Amino acid sequence: MKARLTPEHYKWLVLVAGLLMLLPLPLMQYVGEEGLMAMKSYEMHVRGDWLHPSILGFVWPHSPLWHWPVMLICGLIGWEHVDIAIRLVSVMATWLTVGMVGWSATWLMQGRHTQIGWLAALVYLSMGEICFWYGWLGYLDATFGCFTFSAIVTLWRALRDEHVGWLLLSLLFISLAFMTKNITAYALFGIAGLVLMWRLDRWKLLLNPLFVLPVLAAFSVPLLWQEFVVLKGASTATTTVNDALRNFAGFGIAAYLSHWLSYPAVFMLRAMPLTLFFAGLWLLRRERFSSDEQLMSLLMVIVACLFPFWLSAGGSPRYLVPLYGLVALLLTGVLLQLDARRIRQGLMLMLLVVVLKVPYSLFVLPYIKDGMPERDVKQVAREVMQMTSDDVPLYSENDVSTGLAIAAYIDVWRQDRPPVTWNLDRKLRAYVLAEVETPALGRLVKTWRLRGDHVYLYSQGEE
Repeated sequence: MKARLTPEHYKWLVLVAGLLMLLPLPLMQYVGEEGLMAMKSYEMHVRGDWLHPSILGFVWPHSPLWHWPVMLICGLIGWEHVDIAIRLVSVMATWLTVGMVGWSATWLMQGRHTQIGWLAALVYLSMGEICFWYGWLGYLDATFGCFTFSAIVTLWRALRDEHVGWLLLSLLFISLAFMTKNITAYALFGIAGLVLMWRLDRWKLLLNPLFVLPVLAAFSVPLLWQEFVVLKGASTATTTVNDALRNFAGFGIAAYLSHWLSYPAVFMLRAMPLTLFFAGLWLLRRERFSSDEQLMSLLMVIVACLFPFWLSAGGSPRYLVPLYGLVALLLTGVLLQLDARRIRQGLMLMLLVVVLKVPYSLFVLPYIKDGMPERDVKQVAREVMQMTSDDVPLYSENDVSTGLAIAAYIDVWRQDRPPVTWNLDRKLRAYVLAEVETPALGRLVKTWRLRGDHVYLYSQGEE
Protein backbone atom coordinates (compact mmCIF):
# COMPACT_ATOMS: atom_id res chain seq x y z
CA MET A 1 0.00 0.00 0.00
CA LYS A 2 1.24 3.50 -0.78
CA ALA A 3 2.72 5.57 2.00
CA ARG A 4 -0.02 8.15 1.54
CA LEU A 5 -3.58 6.93 1.41
CA THR A 6 -5.93 8.62 -1.01
CA PRO A 7 -9.68 9.12 -0.59
CA GLU A 8 -10.24 6.41 -3.22
CA HIS A 9 -8.81 3.80 -0.83
CA TYR A 10 -11.50 4.53 1.76
CA LYS A 11 -14.33 4.45 -0.75
CA TRP A 12 -13.30 1.20 -2.43
CA LEU A 13 -12.59 -0.51 0.87
CA VAL A 14 -16.08 0.40 2.06
CA LEU A 15 -17.66 -0.89 -1.15
CA VAL A 16 -15.73 -4.16 -1.00
CA ALA A 17 -16.44 -4.64 2.71
CA GLY A 18 -20.12 -3.98 2.06
CA LEU A 19 -20.31 -6.55 -0.73
CA LEU A 20 -18.50 -9.14 1.38
CA MET A 21 -21.38 -8.98 3.85
CA LEU A 22 -23.27 -11.11 1.30
CA LEU A 23 -20.85 -14.05 1.50
CA PRO A 24 -22.50 -16.20 4.20
CA LEU A 25 -26.04 -15.80 2.83
CA PRO A 26 -26.30 -18.93 0.63
CA LEU A 27 -23.77 -21.07 2.53
CA MET A 28 -25.18 -21.48 6.01
CA GLN A 29 -28.06 -23.48 7.39
CA TYR A 30 -30.31 -21.74 9.90
CA VAL A 31 -28.37 -20.38 12.87
CA GLY A 32 -30.10 -20.01 16.23
CA GLU A 33 -33.38 -18.13 15.88
CA GLU A 34 -33.19 -17.79 12.09
CA GLY A 35 -35.59 -20.71 11.64
CA LEU A 36 -38.07 -18.91 13.87
CA MET A 37 -37.78 -15.72 11.82
CA ALA A 38 -38.28 -17.61 8.55
CA MET A 39 -41.29 -19.47 9.98
CA LYS A 40 -42.98 -16.29 11.16
CA SER A 41 -42.54 -14.67 7.75
CA TYR A 42 -43.86 -17.70 5.88
CA GLU A 43 -46.89 -18.13 8.13
CA MET A 44 -47.78 -14.46 7.62
CA HIS A 45 -47.53 -15.03 3.87
CA VAL A 46 -49.72 -18.14 3.95
CA ARG A 47 -52.38 -16.41 6.04
CA GLY A 48 -52.17 -13.24 3.96
CA ASP A 49 -51.75 -11.32 7.21
CA TRP A 50 -49.16 -8.52 7.21
CA LEU A 51 -49.83 -7.38 10.78
CA HIS A 52 -49.79 -10.44 13.03
CA PRO A 53 -46.73 -12.72 13.07
CA SER A 54 -47.38 -16.27 14.19
CA ILE A 55 -45.26 -19.19 15.41
CA LEU A 56 -46.45 -22.74 14.75
CA GLY A 57 -49.92 -21.34 14.14
CA PHE A 58 -50.10 -19.22 17.31
CA VAL A 59 -50.35 -15.47 16.70
CA TRP A 60 -47.83 -13.54 18.79
CA PRO A 61 -48.00 -9.81 19.58
CA HIS A 62 -44.65 -9.17 17.91
CA SER A 63 -43.94 -6.21 15.66
CA PRO A 64 -44.32 -7.19 11.98
CA LEU A 65 -42.30 -4.64 10.00
CA TRP A 66 -39.13 -6.76 9.71
CA HIS A 67 -41.09 -9.51 7.99
CA TRP A 68 -42.44 -7.25 5.24
CA PRO A 69 -39.21 -7.02 3.18
CA VAL A 70 -38.69 -10.76 3.71
CA MET A 71 -42.13 -11.41 2.20
CA LEU A 72 -41.43 -9.07 -0.71
CA ILE A 73 -38.01 -10.61 -1.43
CA CYS A 74 -39.44 -14.14 -1.29
CA GLY A 75 -42.11 -13.03 -3.74
CA LEU A 76 -39.25 -12.41 -6.18
CA ILE A 77 -36.83 -15.26 -5.46
CA GLY A 78 -39.23 -17.89 -4.11
CA TRP A 79 -40.03 -19.01 -0.57
CA GLU A 80 -37.67 -21.96 -0.90
CA HIS A 81 -34.92 -19.32 -0.54
CA VAL A 82 -36.34 -17.67 2.57
CA ASP A 83 -33.07 -18.44 4.40
CA ILE A 84 -31.31 -16.08 1.99
CA ALA A 85 -34.10 -13.51 2.21
CA ILE A 86 -33.97 -13.12 5.99
CA ARG A 87 -30.22 -12.53 5.83
CA LEU A 88 -30.50 -10.17 2.89
CA VAL A 89 -32.80 -7.95 4.97
CA SER A 90 -30.09 -7.74 7.64
CA VAL A 91 -27.38 -6.96 5.08
CA MET A 92 -29.50 -4.19 3.55
CA ALA A 93 -30.08 -2.77 7.03
CA THR A 94 -26.33 -2.85 7.60
CA TRP A 95 -25.76 -0.99 4.35
CA LEU A 96 -28.29 1.66 5.42
CA THR A 97 -26.55 1.99 8.78
CA VAL A 98 -23.22 2.42 6.99
CA GLY A 99 -24.74 5.29 5.04
CA MET A 100 -26.09 6.88 8.21
CA VAL A 101 -22.72 6.51 9.98
CA GLY A 102 -20.92 8.16 7.07
CA TRP A 103 -23.47 10.96 6.86
CA SER A 104 -23.36 11.55 10.62
CA ALA A 105 -19.57 11.79 10.61
CA THR A 106 -19.61 14.49 7.91
CA TRP A 107 -21.61 16.95 10.02
CA LEU A 108 -20.70 15.82 13.52
CA MET A 109 -16.93 15.97 12.93
CA GLN A 110 -16.85 18.36 10.00
CA GLY A 111 -13.41 19.45 8.84
CA ARG A 112 -11.36 16.73 10.54
CA HIS A 113 -10.72 14.77 7.35
CA THR A 114 -11.55 15.27 3.70
CA GLN A 115 -13.21 11.83 3.50
CA ILE A 116 -14.33 11.34 7.08
CA GLY A 117 -17.65 9.86 5.96
CA TRP A 118 -15.97 7.00 4.09
CA LEU A 119 -13.52 6.46 6.95
CA ALA A 120 -16.33 6.23 9.53
CA ALA A 121 -18.23 3.85 7.26
CA LEU A 122 -15.15 1.60 7.03
CA VAL A 123 -14.76 1.66 10.81
CA TYR A 124 -18.36 0.45 11.18
CA LEU A 125 -18.11 -2.29 8.56
CA SER A 126 -14.86 -3.64 10.03
CA MET A 127 -16.19 -3.96 13.58
CA GLY A 128 -16.19 -7.62 14.57
CA GLU A 129 -19.80 -7.77 15.76
CA ILE A 130 -21.04 -6.31 12.48
CA CYS A 131 -18.60 -7.88 10.04
CA PHE A 132 -18.67 -11.43 11.36
CA TRP A 133 -22.10 -11.83 12.91
CA TYR A 134 -25.05 -9.47 13.38
CA GLY A 135 -24.40 -7.49 10.22
CA TRP A 136 -25.66 -10.43 8.10
CA LEU A 137 -27.41 -12.83 10.49
CA GLY A 138 -31.15 -13.20 9.79
CA TYR A 139 -32.21 -11.70 13.13
CA LEU A 140 -34.04 -8.48 13.93
CA ASP A 141 -30.94 -6.86 15.40
CA ALA A 142 -29.35 -5.28 12.31
CA THR A 143 -32.63 -3.65 11.24
CA PHE A 144 -33.56 -2.62 14.78
CA GLY A 145 -30.07 -1.21 15.22
CA CYS A 146 -30.31 0.69 11.94
CA PHE A 147 -33.54 2.47 12.86
CA THR A 148 -32.56 3.11 16.49
CA PHE A 149 -29.15 4.53 15.60
CA SER A 150 -30.69 6.64 12.82
CA ALA A 151 -33.26 7.98 15.27
CA ILE A 152 -30.57 8.99 17.77
CA VAL A 153 -28.29 10.77 15.30
CA THR A 154 -31.16 12.63 13.60
CA LEU A 155 -32.42 13.63 17.05
CA TRP A 156 -28.94 14.95 17.76
CA ARG A 157 -29.10 17.00 14.56
CA ALA A 158 -32.57 18.25 15.47
CA LEU A 159 -31.47 19.38 18.93
CA ARG A 160 -28.26 20.94 17.68
CA ASP A 161 -29.99 22.94 14.96
CA GLU A 162 -33.33 23.28 16.81
CA HIS A 163 -34.94 22.03 13.62
CA VAL A 164 -38.41 20.46 13.64
CA GLY A 165 -37.84 18.69 10.32
CA TRP A 166 -34.96 16.64 11.71
CA LEU A 167 -37.07 15.88 14.78
CA LEU A 168 -39.89 14.50 12.64
CA LEU A 169 -37.45 12.31 10.74
CA SER A 170 -36.02 11.09 14.03
CA LEU A 171 -39.48 10.21 15.34
CA LEU A 172 -40.22 8.34 12.13
CA PHE A 173 -37.07 6.27 12.61
CA ILE A 174 -37.87 5.42 16.23
CA SER A 175 -41.40 4.42 15.28
CA LEU A 176 -39.94 2.11 12.63
CA ALA A 177 -37.61 0.68 15.27
CA PHE A 178 -40.61 -0.12 17.47
CA MET A 179 -42.42 -1.66 14.50
CA THR A 180 -39.32 -3.80 13.92
CA LYS A 181 -38.86 -5.15 17.44
CA ASN A 182 -40.34 -3.69 20.62
CA ILE A 183 -40.60 -0.74 23.01
CA THR A 184 -36.90 -1.02 23.93
CA ALA A 185 -36.40 1.43 21.06
CA TYR A 186 -38.12 4.19 23.02
CA ALA A 187 -36.03 3.50 26.11
CA LEU A 188 -32.76 3.90 24.19
CA PHE A 189 -34.13 6.92 22.34
CA GLY A 190 -35.26 8.57 25.58
CA ILE A 191 -31.95 7.94 27.36
CA ALA A 192 -29.96 9.32 24.43
CA GLY A 193 -32.30 12.30 24.13
CA LEU A 194 -31.88 13.28 27.78
CA VAL A 195 -28.08 13.09 27.53
CA LEU A 196 -28.06 15.17 24.34
CA MET A 197 -30.41 17.79 25.75
CA TRP A 198 -28.10 18.15 28.73
CA ARG A 199 -24.96 18.28 26.61
CA LEU A 200 -26.43 20.78 24.14
CA ASP A 201 -28.39 22.70 26.80
CA ARG A 202 -31.68 22.45 24.92
CA TRP A 203 -34.05 22.15 27.90
CA LYS A 204 -35.97 25.14 26.61
CA LEU A 205 -37.32 22.96 23.80
CA LEU A 206 -39.47 21.19 26.39
CA LEU A 207 -41.59 24.34 26.38
CA ASN A 208 -41.89 24.46 22.60
CA PRO A 209 -45.12 22.81 21.35
CA LEU A 210 -43.54 22.25 17.90
CA PHE A 211 -41.10 19.87 19.58
CA VAL A 212 -43.18 18.45 22.40
CA LEU A 213 -46.36 17.53 20.51
CA PRO A 214 -44.67 15.42 17.80
CA VAL A 215 -42.74 13.55 20.50
CA LEU A 216 -45.93 12.78 22.39
CA ALA A 217 -47.58 11.63 19.16
CA ALA A 218 -44.66 9.31 18.34
CA PHE A 219 -44.58 7.87 21.84
CA SER A 220 -48.28 7.06 21.54
CA VAL A 221 -47.64 4.69 18.61
CA PRO A 222 -47.27 1.62 20.89
CA LEU A 223 -50.56 2.47 22.60
CA LEU A 224 -52.37 2.91 19.28
CA TRP A 225 -50.84 -0.30 17.96
CA GLN A 226 -51.95 -2.14 21.09
CA GLU A 227 -55.47 -0.76 20.82
CA PHE A 228 -56.17 -1.16 17.12
CA VAL A 229 -53.87 -3.91 15.80
CA VAL A 230 -52.85 -6.35 18.54
CA LEU A 231 -55.43 -9.06 19.10
CA LYS A 232 -57.50 -8.77 22.26
CA GLY A 233 -55.96 -10.45 25.27
CA ALA A 234 -52.38 -10.01 24.02
CA SER A 235 -49.88 -7.25 24.78
CA THR A 236 -46.98 -5.81 22.81
CA ALA A 237 -45.08 -5.21 26.05
CA THR A 238 -45.47 -8.66 27.61
CA THR A 239 -42.49 -10.40 26.03
CA THR A 240 -40.31 -7.31 26.40
CA VAL A 241 -41.03 -6.95 30.11
CA ASN A 242 -40.62 -10.68 30.71
CA ASP A 243 -37.29 -10.69 28.87
CA ALA A 244 -36.10 -7.69 30.86
CA LEU A 245 -37.07 -9.31 34.18
CA ARG A 246 -35.29 -12.53 33.21
CA ASN A 247 -32.09 -10.52 32.89
CA PHE A 248 -32.32 -9.51 36.56
CA ALA A 249 -34.11 -12.36 38.34
CA GLY A 250 -32.66 -15.70 39.44
CA PHE A 251 -29.00 -14.69 39.50
CA GLY A 252 -26.63 -14.82 42.47
CA ILE A 253 -24.18 -12.13 43.47
CA ALA A 254 -21.35 -14.00 41.71
CA ALA A 255 -23.23 -13.83 38.40
CA TYR A 256 -23.81 -10.10 38.86
CA LEU A 257 -20.16 -9.43 39.70
CA SER A 258 -18.97 -11.49 36.75
CA HIS A 259 -21.31 -9.64 34.40
CA TRP A 260 -20.36 -6.20 35.74
CA LEU A 261 -16.66 -6.94 35.30
CA SER A 262 -16.84 -8.64 31.91
CA TYR A 263 -19.55 -6.75 30.03
CA PRO A 264 -17.49 -3.66 29.07
CA ALA A 265 -14.61 -5.91 28.01
CA VAL A 266 -16.93 -8.05 25.88
CA PHE A 267 -18.35 -4.90 24.32
CA MET A 268 -14.86 -3.62 23.47
CA LEU A 269 -13.74 -7.01 22.15
CA ARG A 270 -16.75 -7.29 19.84
CA ALA A 271 -16.04 -3.77 18.54
CA MET A 272 -12.51 -4.77 17.52
CA PRO A 273 -10.10 -4.17 15.82
CA LEU A 274 -9.77 -0.45 16.58
CA THR A 275 -10.79 -0.82 20.23
CA LEU A 276 -7.96 -3.30 20.78
CA PHE A 277 -5.59 -1.14 18.72
CA PHE A 278 -6.29 1.91 20.88
CA ALA A 279 -6.04 -0.13 24.09
CA GLY A 280 -2.65 -1.41 22.97
CA LEU A 281 -1.41 2.07 22.13
CA TRP A 282 -2.59 3.37 25.49
CA LEU A 283 -1.15 0.53 27.55
CA LEU A 284 2.04 -0.27 25.64
CA ARG A 285 2.96 2.95 23.80
CA ARG A 286 1.70 5.44 26.37
CA GLU A 287 -0.46 7.08 23.72
CA ARG A 288 -2.84 9.61 25.21
CA PHE A 289 -6.19 10.58 23.74
CA SER A 290 -8.17 13.75 24.24
CA SER A 291 -11.88 14.42 24.02
CA ASP A 292 -13.77 17.35 22.58
CA GLU A 293 -17.44 18.23 22.90
CA GLN A 294 -18.63 15.80 20.23
CA LEU A 295 -16.53 12.84 21.37
CA MET A 296 -17.52 13.34 25.01
CA SER A 297 -21.18 13.51 24.02
CA LEU A 298 -20.82 10.30 22.01
CA LEU A 299 -19.14 8.58 24.94
CA MET A 300 -21.83 9.70 27.38
CA VAL A 301 -24.68 8.58 25.13
CA ILE A 302 -23.03 5.18 24.65
CA VAL A 303 -22.41 4.66 28.37
CA ALA A 304 -25.90 5.84 29.34
CA CYS A 305 -27.57 3.48 26.84
CA LEU A 306 -25.22 0.67 27.83
CA PHE A 307 -25.88 1.05 31.56
CA PRO A 308 -29.25 -0.77 31.88
CA PHE A 309 -27.85 -3.85 30.14
CA TRP A 310 -24.64 -3.60 32.14
CA LEU A 311 -26.59 -3.35 35.40
CA SER A 312 -28.43 -6.61 34.80
CA ALA A 313 -26.83 -10.02 35.20
CA GLY A 314 -28.10 -11.53 31.96
CA GLY A 315 -27.98 -8.72 29.41
CA SER A 316 -26.85 -10.19 26.10
CA PRO A 317 -24.25 -8.39 23.98
CA ARG A 318 -26.74 -8.55 21.08
CA TYR A 319 -28.78 -5.86 22.86
CA LEU A 320 -25.94 -3.44 22.12
CA VAL A 321 -26.10 -3.68 18.32
CA PRO A 322 -27.94 -0.29 18.09
CA LEU A 323 -24.96 1.34 19.80
CA TYR A 324 -22.27 0.23 17.35
CA GLY A 325 -23.00 3.08 14.97
CA LEU A 326 -22.27 5.54 17.79
CA VAL A 327 -19.16 3.54 18.71
CA ALA A 328 -17.96 3.75 15.10
CA LEU A 329 -18.27 7.53 15.20
CA LEU A 330 -16.38 7.66 18.51
CA LEU A 331 -13.60 5.40 17.19
CA THR A 332 -13.32 7.49 14.03
CA GLY A 333 -12.82 10.63 16.09
CA VAL A 334 -10.16 8.95 18.22
CA LEU A 335 -8.37 7.52 15.17
CA LEU A 336 -8.00 10.98 13.67
CA GLN A 337 -6.10 12.13 16.77
CA LEU A 338 -3.20 9.86 15.80
CA ASP A 339 -0.35 10.72 13.46
CA ALA A 340 -0.33 9.55 9.84
CA ARG A 341 1.70 6.40 10.59
CA ARG A 342 -0.68 5.25 13.32
CA ILE A 343 -3.69 5.98 11.14
CA ARG A 344 -2.21 3.77 8.43
CA GLN A 345 -1.70 1.02 11.00
CA GLY A 346 -5.32 1.32 12.07
CA LEU A 347 -6.43 1.16 8.45
CA MET A 348 -4.31 -1.95 7.88
CA LEU A 349 -6.00 -3.64 10.85
CA MET A 350 -9.43 -2.82 9.41
CA LEU A 351 -8.30 -4.10 6.02
CA LEU A 352 -7.10 -7.33 7.67
CA VAL A 353 -10.54 -7.86 9.22
CA VAL A 354 -12.20 -7.32 5.84
CA VAL A 355 -9.84 -9.85 4.22
CA LEU A 356 -10.43 -12.40 7.00
CA LYS A 357 -14.14 -12.11 6.28
CA VAL A 358 -13.60 -14.24 3.14
CA PRO A 359 -12.15 -17.46 4.66
CA TYR A 360 -14.33 -16.98 7.74
CA SER A 361 -17.51 -16.86 5.64
CA LEU A 362 -16.56 -19.55 3.12
CA PHE A 363 -14.88 -22.11 5.36
CA VAL A 364 -14.63 -21.40 9.10
CA LEU A 365 -18.23 -20.50 9.90
CA PRO A 366 -19.86 -23.22 7.74
CA TYR A 367 -17.60 -25.82 9.37
CA ILE A 368 -18.29 -24.61 12.91
CA LYS A 369 -22.05 -24.55 12.38
CA ASP A 370 -22.71 -27.26 9.78
CA GLY A 371 -19.53 -29.26 9.32
CA MET A 372 -20.50 -32.41 11.21
CA PRO A 373 -23.43 -34.77 10.53
CA GLU A 374 -25.04 -34.12 13.93
CA ARG A 375 -25.34 -30.45 12.92
CA ASP A 376 -27.09 -31.03 9.59
CA VAL A 377 -30.61 -29.68 10.12
CA LYS A 378 -31.46 -29.92 6.43
CA GLN A 379 -30.77 -33.65 6.34
CA VAL A 380 -33.05 -34.25 9.32
CA ALA A 381 -35.76 -32.13 7.66
CA ARG A 382 -35.42 -34.22 4.48
CA GLU A 383 -35.73 -37.45 6.45
CA VAL A 384 -38.81 -36.18 8.28
CA MET A 385 -40.39 -35.25 4.94
CA GLN A 386 -39.70 -38.73 3.54
CA MET A 387 -41.19 -40.40 6.60
CA THR A 388 -44.29 -38.19 6.52
CA SER A 389 -44.93 -38.16 2.79
CA ASP A 390 -48.43 -39.65 3.12
CA ASP A 391 -51.58 -37.62 3.70
CA VAL A 392 -51.25 -37.67 7.48
CA PRO A 393 -50.59 -34.13 8.81
CA LEU A 394 -47.37 -33.14 10.56
CA TYR A 395 -47.54 -31.19 13.82
CA SER A 396 -44.94 -30.08 16.33
CA GLU A 397 -44.34 -30.06 20.06
CA ASN A 398 -40.81 -28.75 19.59
CA ASP A 399 -40.18 -25.01 19.98
CA VAL A 400 -36.40 -24.97 20.49
CA SER A 401 -34.20 -23.66 17.68
CA THR A 402 -33.53 -27.04 16.07
CA GLY A 403 -37.18 -28.04 16.02
CA LEU A 404 -38.21 -24.67 14.62
CA ALA A 405 -35.51 -24.86 11.93
CA ILE A 406 -36.72 -28.30 10.82
CA ALA A 407 -40.31 -27.07 10.61
CA ALA A 408 -39.22 -23.91 8.76
CA TYR A 409 -37.42 -25.92 6.08
CA ILE A 410 -40.34 -28.34 5.68
CA ASP A 411 -42.83 -25.47 5.38
CA VAL A 412 -41.17 -23.97 2.32
CA TRP A 413 -40.07 -27.25 0.76
CA ARG A 414 -43.62 -28.52 0.47
CA GLN A 415 -45.70 -25.44 -0.03
CA ASP A 416 -48.61 -27.51 -1.34
CA ARG A 417 -49.32 -28.53 2.27
CA PRO A 418 -50.22 -26.34 5.26
CA PRO A 419 -47.37 -25.08 7.45
CA VAL A 420 -46.39 -27.15 10.47
CA THR A 421 -48.43 -26.03 13.49
CA TRP A 422 -48.57 -26.92 17.17
CA ASN A 423 -50.13 -30.26 18.13
CA LEU A 424 -53.38 -29.29 19.83
CA ASP A 425 -55.15 -32.66 19.90
CA ARG A 426 -53.22 -35.80 20.80
CA LYS A 427 -56.13 -37.97 19.71
CA LEU A 428 -55.83 -37.04 16.06
CA ARG A 429 -53.95 -39.22 13.60
CA ALA A 430 -50.76 -37.27 12.90
CA TYR A 431 -47.00 -37.20 12.91
CA VAL A 432 -45.53 -35.11 15.71
CA LEU A 433 -42.06 -33.57 16.10
CA ALA A 434 -41.25 -33.57 19.81
CA GLU A 435 -38.54 -31.87 21.82
CA VAL A 436 -38.48 -34.48 24.61
CA GLU A 437 -39.22 -38.17 24.72
CA THR A 438 -43.01 -38.44 24.99
CA PRO A 439 -44.29 -42.03 24.78
CA ALA A 440 -47.86 -40.80 25.27
CA LEU A 441 -47.76 -39.43 21.71
CA GLY A 442 -47.68 -42.92 20.20
CA ARG A 443 -45.18 -44.93 18.19
CA LEU A 444 -41.65 -43.54 18.02
CA VAL A 445 -40.64 -43.38 14.35
CA LYS A 446 -37.08 -42.07 14.74
CA THR A 447 -34.81 -40.08 17.02
CA TRP A 448 -32.04 -37.68 16.02
CA ARG A 449 -29.26 -36.05 18.02
CA LEU A 450 -29.01 -32.59 16.50
CA ARG A 451 -26.90 -29.64 17.63
CA GLY A 452 -26.96 -30.70 21.27
CA ASP A 453 -30.71 -31.34 21.28
CA HIS A 454 -32.81 -34.44 20.71
CA VAL A 455 -35.53 -34.51 18.06
CA TYR A 456 -38.24 -37.17 18.21
CA LEU A 457 -40.68 -38.06 15.45
CA TYR A 458 -43.82 -39.83 16.65
CA SER A 459 -46.73 -41.39 14.82
CA GLN A 460 -49.74 -40.34 16.86
CA GLY A 461 -53.20 -41.93 16.91
CA GLU A 462 -52.34 -45.19 15.23
CA GLU A 463 -55.00 -47.86 15.71
